[in-house]
Amino acid sequence: MHRTLGRYSQQAFGITAPILEKMLDATSKNLRGIRDRALLLLAYDSLCRRSELVSLRVADIKTDQLENKTQMKVRLRKSKTDQELQGKWLFPTKRTADAISHWIVQAKLIDGFIFRGINNAIDITHELKSSQINRIYKRLAKDAELPKEIIGHISGHSMRVGAAQDLLRSGASMPMIMNKGRWSKTDSVMRYLENITTIS
Repeated sequence: MHRTLGRYSQQAFGITAPILEKMLDATSKNLRGIRDRALLLLAYDSLCRRSELVSLRVADIKTDQLENKTQMKVRLRKSKTDQELQGKWLFPTKRTADAISHWIVQAKLIDGFIFRGINNAIDITHELKSSQINRIYKRLAKDAELPKEIIGHISGHSMRVGAAQDLLRSGASMPMIMNKGRWSKTDSVMRYLENITTIS
C-alpha cells in the first residue's frame, strides 16, 4: 500500500493513463456518462484544477484548421497562477475534443458553462460546483472497481497529479511539466511527483 499510495496521507492518489482508461470504461451510456467521459479526458489532457474545469465556457471553444485536420482549443480565462487574467489556450487531443463535442450536442448546450451538474432525473443544471469533481472521480473509481484504499485517496487533484506523473515518466523536463500544469513554483510540482503511482 505504501508503494502504491506513498506514506503521506494528504497526497492525492494520481490517476494515471491506465487508471483513466479503467474509469472511462466504467462510464455509463447515458447523459451523465457522456459528461463524465468528456470531463475525465479534458481534466487529464489539460491538468486543470477543479476550479479551472468548472469555469470553462462553451463560448471559449474555438477550432483551428490545420492542413487536412481541425484542432479544437479551449480558452482558460483565468487560473490560480494567472493573476493578470491573461488567459491560456488548452489543446485537447482528438479523442478529448470528440468527447467534448459529443457532450455539448447531447446536452444541447449553446452557451454558459461546458460542464454542468446532472440530477437524479437526468436534468442538467446551470453549472458544476468544483466540490462535485471529487465525488465524480470517486464514483467512477468505485464503478471501475479500484481498491477501496485507492478510492479513499482520490481527490479533485488526482487527475492533475496522475497526468504530471505520466509526463515525468515520458521524459518531460520539469519546465515542460510546470508549463503544462501552469505551476509557478517547483516545490508545488515536486509534491505531486514524489510518489509515483505503481498500480496499473
